[in-house]
Amino acid sequence: MTILFILLYVIAVATLHIDANTKNRILIIICAILVWLIGSRDINWPDTIVYVMSFNQSPTLFHLNEYSSPLGYTEMGYFYLGALIKMLSNSWRFYLFVMAILSIFLLYKNLNKYCIYPLLGLCVYVGRFLLNRDMVQMRSSLAILLIIWGLQYVYKKRLIPFLLIVFLAYSFHHMALIALPFYFINLLKIKKVHIIISILIAFLLSQVAAEGISDYVDDWSTDLQYETYTQNEYVEQSLKLANPMIYFQLAILILFTFLEERIKNFEPYYYTLRNGYLYSTLILILFCNYTALSGRTSTMFATCEIFIIPLITISLSQRIKYLFLLGTGIALFYFFFTKYSDALIQIQNV
Repeated sequence: MTILFILLYVIAVATLHIDANTKNRILIIICAILVWLIGSRDINWPDTIVYVMSFNQSPTLFHLNEYSSPLGYTEMGYFYLGALIKMLSNSWRFYLFVMAILSIFLLYKNLNKYCIYPLLGLCVYVGRFLLNRDMVQMRSSLAILLIIWGLQYVYKKRLIPFLLIVFLAYSFHHMALIALPFYFINLLKIKKVHIIISILIAFLLSQVAAEGISDYVDDWSTDLQYETYTQNEYVEQSLKLANPMIYFQLAILILFTFLEERIKNFEPYYYTLRNGYLYSTLILILFCNYTALSGRTSTMFATCEIFIIPLITISLSQRIKYLFLLGTGIALFYFFFTKYSDALIQIQNV
């Protein structure tokens, strides 16, 4: 799969300047290949067996009763979706393919709506998110891509449609609640100086208020079930401020922020994307002492990266652009290879 990722990245860079219709056809073909890879994965892939067992024991939609409940997760919306799929087929492989189709379709729609270079945005998604979401945390993939689709309503200041999307996403994964504060954060006029100061404060709080953060999460995240991630091995395994993802996101955020004048005039969603990515980066820094907590809470708006990196690319001069693409490609390959290697180790240990 690592060779496939390299090939995908080369195709994305080589086709930056071809016509839009050809790009879209290539995008559709690659999305279809991704659906096949996700749906046909080994049943021993991390978390997959839990979803398969839950699907196998669930009734069809017309046979649900008050005692029906999912196995391995609590979100009833995702359970009902599985029960609906079971009406069409009792095959767990069919179930995996349908879930893959739903996620990749939402990804395709988001790329076409917000991304100036959809193929490059797709590469960023594959390198950063696909392995841990669509092939592991299937519920979070659907929830996050729904929230990203809802960013258009944050931009338009339409609270009710955004709340409806959050509610739907919440029925798939409770982490969708993290999106609620962002609607109001985006109403603020955030300037460059505010971004720099907020980053410095987040670094400071992550070191001097770690215990208080843990207590706060324990008290207020019962519904999200995140209190587990502030205890025991999740703290011991934490990279803290040595997490390379912190500095990758910081570099992208700062670059995107200081290229504001070059980008904002041809990207109407500029400030919404920037504010979302800032929100993600601050969470990543603030919760850096708890690896799983920081990753699971920051990942939603980190998805804005799939639109931000292409926007940075188009704002750079020709020479700098390809240096940036080379550096980004190396970083994405590192993230992809690390996640893929970890997954293979888990499969071998089953």
